[in-house]
Amino acid sequence: MADDFNNAIKRDISMVKGDSMCFGFQIQGLGDNRPDAIYFACKAELSDETYIFNKELEDGIELVSYEPTSDVLTYAVRVAPEDTESVDVGRYFYDLSVHIDDDVLTLMKGRLSIEWEVNENA
Repeated sequence: MADDFNNAIKRDISMVKGDSMCFGFQIQGLGDNRPDAIYFACKAELSDETYIFNKELEDGIELVSYEPTSDVLTYAVRVAPEDTESVDVGRYFYDLSVHIDDDVLTLMKGRLSIEWEVNENA
């Protein structure tokens, strides 16, 4: 299924503590297959068993559209303000993974910087 997929995109991203963070991504070429699960997870340490937040399909990750002609699924990920409002400013680990049948594809991974907010009244 994923013979031409070699590695995750390694990208560090930033967000402001207590703000929303939203982004989209697309998957192409699955035909009749659909992801069984999608996770956008964040931890303080890779060995931690608890997450700072963990978004999943239909709970922070939503299918936005499907274009049958090009076989493209478009998804949106949303981290809500309450997910980070009590988190310390700092750098954390994250990844975005898609699970289809017995395959797990890590699309993105890196460090998530949670930055300070200047206007706490916003």
